[in-house]
Amino acid sequence: MKKLYIPLIAIAAASCVASCSDDFLEKLPQGNYVDGTFYVSDKALESATSVLYNRPWFEYNGEGALCISSLANECFDAWNFPQFNTLQVTALDSHLSNIWRSFYAVVTMSNSVIEACETKATADCTEEGIHRAIGEARLMRAAAYFYALRLWGPVILFEHNQEIVDNPVRPLNKEEDVFKFIIRDLEYAAEYLPESWIKGRATCWAAKALLAKVYLCRSGWNGGNRDEADLEKCKELCEDVCTKSGLKLLPTYADLFKYKFNNNEESLLAMQWVPLGEWGTQNTLYSILSFSDISGGVAAWGSPFAPLEMLDQYEHSDTIRRNATYFTQHSFYPELCMDKGGYHYDKENAQTKKGAIGGPDDDNDGYVAPMSSPLNTYIIRLADTYLTYAEACLGNQEKLTGGPGLEYFNKVRERAMIDPKTSVTFDDIIRERRIEFSMEYTNWYEYITWFKWKPEKILNMINNQERGTRADKIKKDSDGELIIEGIIQPTSPVVVIASKMFMPYPENDVIQNPLLKAEPVSYNFKD
Repeated sequence: MKKLYIPLIAIAAASCVASCSDDFLEKLPQGNYVDGTFYVSDKALESATSVLYNRPWFEYNGEGALCISSLANECFDAWNFPQFNTLQVTALDSHLSNIWRSFYAVVTMSNSVIEACETKATADCTEEGIHRAIGEARLMRAAAYFYALRLWGPVILFEHNQEIVDNPVRPLNKEEDVFKFIIRDLEYAAEYLPESWIKGRATCWAAKALLAKVYLCRSGWNGGNRDEADLEKCKELCEDVCTKSGLKLLPTYADLFKYKFNNNEESLLAMQWVPLGEWGTQNTLYSILSFSDISGGVAAWGSPFAPLEMLDQYEHSDTIRRNATYFTQHSFYPELCMDKGGYHYDKENAQTKKGAIGGPDDDNDGYVAPMSSPLNTYIIRLADTYLTYAEACLGNQEKLTGGPGLEYFNKVRERAMIDPKTSVTFDDIIRERRIEFSMEYTNWYEYITWFKWKPEKILNMINNQERGTRADKIKKDSDGELIIEGIIQPTSPVVVIASKMFMPYPENDVIQNPLLKAEPVSYNFKD
């Protein structure tokens, strides 16, 4: 019973699904349900699914999430997780184990909700309510597996937790079956989730946006030309989201990363953290990403450094996105230290800004405490769909010179108040995506999508990023140009090879389940 250790821990957690108050976004889940009587109304179903937005993601949304951004060379912490920046992660790494455990917590909790909806919902639950709850659970399960696929490749698929309890030594499943499993879940969610609902809850647009990314990823997974059928399906879904949802980009980029703009219309799907919530429901990244100057006395120990190569991605005029993502000398933040008229960052270095949301009083209405931020964590937002659309329209061409893909690509740039492009290449899309989503814990997954399509290109890109390099001082001249002084380089250059792009399976799980070292097998789809 100790084998396949991580999923079994997650199954235990799944048995403690908490009920929620009527206000899904603001109140802390209270109490546990009685399994035989809980699924008695559509409101009860909503309470059952509310837990999927925070508790199972908790261990991921800590230093584990920062490790993902470090893999993408968006931050560098020489003391806590440098091995991710240099791609020297071993199977013994605790952060890696936490990420694995968290993804499987999402899977097992989702399975628990699905099974209960199918077998325990009473006649007082509407068919619409049951389908909607199952749709939410399948969407979250798909999101977890999509993350896992792009970190490890083959993973263990299962839909019924009892099967794992009865037979915990399970083989990995083939990547093509993982894609099929994810697509099947998202198609269900896209069909049964509503177009609009309670603020912050998943809708059909979230499912379609995520499904579009899955098709784009799969289109080039085997290298060579991207599969045209998958590209067409991706474009169809993107067009649906872009033209039929009625959703728009939030006008001000920096507002995306302020707690008061949680669940804005650009937010298609997000982890929902409870302000001042109990352990397991709150966003612990506050103290890791903030520092004493702006924390209003709340314990905070400083954000990771900004890699020089990442800072170099920004065009000179792209100060809106850079300032929202990284602190650099002489930048001003009116949303921080509001009781003092704002905050001027005058340090001679560069640190991460996203997630550093200020103190507890005027800045955040009191909803800040040590290791507790009220800020949601995006899983996917509308700008992601815009750039996915552009990449799918580019497809196997060298250049995109017109059409809706270019139009939506430029909408992202226009929001940042930088000049639109008359044409875009794959390199343009890589750079735009890296800038738009830097420090949102997502870009490494894009690296893997691109690597599977164009491995030599992406390895060359990574090996020219001067990973582990930082500056003693980063200043600004009178024109706002960054001036680098005293470059500190690693003892030996970081060289990444193809076999290091996917993460090793956690050693503790390999010991408990030796089949993690065996060849993947086909998954038995029963429907």
